[in-house]
Amino acid sequence: MFNGIPQGASQIAQGATLYVFNRKDFSVALASVTGVSQPHVSKAAQTNPALAMNGFVVDLSLSFGNENTSIEFPVNSTSANYPDKGWFVSPDRLAVTREIESTSNNSKQFLAQRPYHEMVVKKAPDLILQLNPEKQMEAQQAQKIARLEAQLSEMNGKFTELVGLLSAGLPKNPKPKKEE
Repeated sequence: MFNGIPQGASQIAQGATLYVFNRKDFSVALASVTGVSQPHVSKAAQTNPALAMNGFVVDLSLSFGNENTSIEFPVNSTSANYPDKGWFVSPDRLAVTREIESTSNNSKQFLAQRPYHEMVVKKAPDLILQLNPEKQMEAQQAQKIARLEAQLSEMNGKFTELVGLLSAGLPKNPKPKKEE
């Protein structure tokens, strides 16, 4: 400590601009810092003492146009992740740019693997049935039930057709014969 200020204290001051990369809707917003607290141990460290080892944080009050919010920002860091909000926050636009590029590259890799994942989804049920006799029996029973339901439906259709044919030959309201 030097003059009561922890070394490496955050250089973020009131009036600073932060870049907020929102992973949920893939956008970037500018936030203005409206307040900075003194460095302290994270509130999360109160319930999980191991988090106290991560170092001090400052509470930042942020303004996004008409919205106000606050976050705990690590003192010795140039950026911070907020998974619950889907945010990556930094005063350094290049750090945010690198994070966006990294997210984009991860998505490109994921999309390149799509055919593989589609093949896995297609083949997995057969492999599971092959290795698990109980599941194989369940699948066979389900197939038998489906066939029986189809047969019953077909028979019901034929029965309805037969009843229709039989009732077509009979008058619906036979008129009594008049005696003369």
